[in-house]
Amino acid sequence: MGLSAGQARLLTITARKSDCEYQSMRLSHQKISLSRQLADLSNEYQNSLDQTKLIYDYYGTGDESTPLSYGLCMTPSALNEYMPILLTDQLGRVTLNSDYAAAARAAGIPQEGLGTLPSQKMRNAFIQSLAGEEVITDQLATTLQVVEYNQGAGFGDNVSVKNNTISGNINDLQKYLYKNCTDVMNEYPAFVNGGNVRITSNNDTVIESRYGCDSSGNVVLEEGSELELNIYSLFGNSIDPNYKYSEYNITIMSEDGQTDIQTEADYMKTYMTDKFIPWLRRVFGKVLGDGLDEGVTSAFDYADEEIIRSIIDTTCVSNPNNAGNFFEDHRGTAWRTSDFISKAQNANQNYIGMVGVSQHGRKVATKGRNTIASINLNNIVSAYLTYFVDKMNGIDAVGSDGRDQYYVNTGLLSSSRLVDDQYEFTIYTGTEIVDSDLQLAAFYDTIFNQICASGWTENNEITDTAYLQKMLQSGMLFISKSKDDGYYYQGNYATDSYIKEITDESAIAEAEAKYNTEKAKLNSKEETLDLKMKNLDTEISSLTTEYDTVKNTISKNIEKSFKRYNA
Repeated sequence: MGLSAGQARLLTITARKSDCEYQSMRLSHQKISLSRQLADLSNEYQNSLDQTKLIYDYYGTGDESTPLSYGLCMTPSALNEYMPILLTDQLGRVTLNSDYAAAARAAGIPQEGLGTLPSQKMRNAFIQSLAGEEVITDQLATTLQVVEYNQGAGFGDNVSVKNNTISGNINDLQKYLYKNCTDVMNEYPAFVNGGNVRITSNNDTVIESRYGCDSSGNVVLEEGSELELNIYSLFGNSIDPNYKYSEYNITIMSEDGQTDIQTEADYMKTYMTDKFIPWLRRVFGKVLGDGLDEGVTSAFDYADEEIIRSIIDTTCVSNPNNAGNFFEDHRGTAWRTSDFISKAQNANQNYIGMVGVSQHGRKVATKGRNTIASINLNNIVSAYLTYFVDKMNGIDAVGSDGRDQYYVNTGLLSSSRLVDDQYEFTIYTGTEIVDSDLQLAAFYDTIFNQICASGWTENNEITDTAYLQKMLQSGMLFISKSKDDGYYYQGNYATDSYIKEITDESAIAEAEAKYNTEKAKLNSKEETLDLKMKNLDTEISSLTTEYDTVKNTISKNIEKSFKRYNA
């Protein structure tokens, strides 16, 4: 290699090596930046583990399903006892969403308040504006404007619904229904026989006299006839002297052996879901506060859903084994052919849901070997009330043994924990003379009076539940509620016995998912940088070796040249 070429090559290697070192340094800085991002991400995740949310546990059962929200505070319901829960700032001004603020503005209420209580005319303008903003209906606005304006609402003159109630166990509930609710009890939906229906009972004298029984004590209805049962006996004991205690089992049997068991079961399910269960809700809802209390209504909704699911989802069809000489019930117990029909009729006394038996799984043509679909009404009533109680008591509530306090097992009755006489129901016996229109008028009069007296601010984000809760937790907003003296007092949310602060599991799970995703991205970037830096290190090492080789060659060429010319 000539001296000129060698020198050029040396300069090229030096430049490339310097560029690689620069690139390596730049990648190193990027790694440091990634480390900082990962540290920030980790800190953000650690902070998110402390996230909490506010729930409104009005019934004190530990239920965590009702978040504290603006709608709950500013819409009349049993949860706020038909008195608004006001959200106020540090100056005591009421925080309004855009709809309420528009109504206040349209009524001519300045944000600093009036400092005094206004006239009925301004109050009616506020009510009308609420309808214009669709906070209330036009019909309700018309009704409320007829009610005389209550200047004392929220200032010592609270008007709230006062339901007269008594407490009692399941026996007391039964007695109250018997004495006071004959109207709804007499709406009992009769079971209309579509053919081949038998009703098994415990030799109830009235049933026997009205319908007659076969030799086995079963009521056999002719096609098109109706069966009316005694609801009071469905509790498990009878308080009507005209009735003995009865176990009522509706059993559909195929006398000619040609009816498909699925058809029998579907016929019975239709009666239960379309007639019997809705009637149960009317009966119990009348005295347990359905429609008067949101928590009670929610519990009835839950009972409807669960009891219908348990009926529809359970039809146990037994199939023979041992060449058709034996049948199995839903517990796996083998029955002989000669007595499986009576066994099936009685089996549902110990079973919640549908029970069915058939020979060869579908149809039976041999006399005495009929298909049967059966259900026990007593158990359905107990299960329905248990679902209701379970929801009211808190679905996750456990007893002293650590197991679910109330539990309905779709299947064997012995596997359930049904409501017993230890649970105390709140039985609604009527209401005091507090007109519902007056009650609703007082609710909106209270809001009107408070914003007139204390002023108001507008916050369009207040309807966002997460935002509202953060404002309360940070001390930017306060809870103002009516006390026993009828006046409103401002306080921190932590002092309210109905508001509970709990760990926000969903927010933590969301934060964890975000952390894992972002961490994976950063790790992937770091791995890419490591690979690039490794390749650069390899190239730098190679260039260093080549640089030393070229430099050594140049040195030798120079040395030779000097020796040649010195000679």
